[in-house]
Amino acid sequence: LIMMKKTTLRRLGMTFEWVCRIALAAVFLSAAVPKLLDPATFAKDILNYRVSLPLIGQDYVFLVAAFMPALELIGALALLFPRWKRAGSLVIGSLLVLFIALIAQAVIRGLNIDCGCFGRSAVSLTLAEEVGLSKIFENTFWLILAAFIFFRSRPKG
Repeated sequence: LIMMKKTTLRRLGMTFEWVCRIALAAVFLSAAVPKLLDPATFAKDILNYRVSLPLIGQDYVFLVAAFMPALELIGALALLFPRWKRAGSLVIGSLLVLFIALIAQAVIRGLNIDCGCFGRSAVSLTLAEEVGLSKIFENTFWLILAAFIFFRSRPKG
């Protein structure tokens, strides 16, 4: 009976992990593709956050607009492969920490902007949300899922 419970719990854990991996991959794929197709518009969305870096100001924006969606895509795809799920969850989790920080600073500064999370395609605009506490909570939820995947898939031994 105890062995049966352990087996059932293991299966439930594996199933829940797959659900988390598929959900995160779906969200990040749907976020990455429109931004990859229109990096100039994504760069404008990044500028809306009004974050200047020391010595370079906002000159980083176009590099980030090209690089970040590619990272989202790679992280999302990695989640779908058992061998790469830990790395994928680390990439996605790191991006989510960055997104939470950027959204939090926008909220604190009172910026009334769209998050820019899903680009500007017709479908993306229906998913668009203004930055706010709900967006922070949503990203924290996704971060918890990424952390679950990361710690569940730690190397054995």
